[in-house]
Amino acid sequence: MIKIDGNTLWRGGEKIGSIDGHRIWAHDGKKLGYFDDRYIYSEGGHKLAYVEGDYLISYGAGGDESRIRLETVSEEVEGGIAPGIEKCAVYVLLGS
Repeated sequence: MIKIDGNTLWRGGEKIGSIDGHRIWAHDGKKLGYFDDRYIYSEGGHKLAYVEGDYLISYGAGGDESRIRLETVSEEVEGGIAPGIEKCAVYVLLGS
């Protein structure tokens, strides 16, 4: 489980990254990606996922899409007053 505490991201008591505006960073300072109101992008600008209704939809290999309920994302990424897309970006970019 990932916990958002302010702009810092934690997993099991270990700092794993941070949030700076709409950008997600790894703990070592590497830029992982960013998000807007609906889409999540890799640092290179490739669309990785988007939010539609009650689902996070991730792009897979060969154009396949997987759907994850936003409720599940909220169970895996807790804390803060983060909006849904921010939690989804953390979930996609740093894993559950």
